[in-house]
Amino acid sequence: MRANGIAPRTQRSTKDLVKEVTALKSQLRKLSASMEADAKDGVNGAMSAIEIKSRAMIDEALEAAQTFIDEQSENARDLADAAIGKTTELRDAAADTLIETVKARPLATLAAVVGIGFLAGFLCRR
Repeated sequence: MRANGIAPRTQRSTKDLVKEVTALKSQLRKLSASMEADAKDGVNGAMSAIEIKSRAMIDEALEAAQTFIDEQSENARDLADAAIGKTTELRDAAADTLIETVKARPLATLAAVVGIGFLAGFLCRR
């Protein structure tokens, strides 16, 4: 078969084919490594973007919560001041009414105080 020249061509083509396959394998490895690096870069970029957005959202939420707390504490302070003012007014009105009642009916007030004292003494005796 060597005499007709078929064998050397087959060997050459096989060697050439092996070289080409080896070159293709090398190129595929390089392409795979490049794609892997690009994928890592893409994932890292996406993670960085997610991190930045999540930090911004957390900061916004914290700011909104702080604003809400400030508003509610101011409202609570206003309500407490109003309640203190109302209580003071009621106390002063009760004291004025008591003073007017004592001045208008001193004997009835004295009798009421004596009666209350007698009742308290009677209940505490037992």
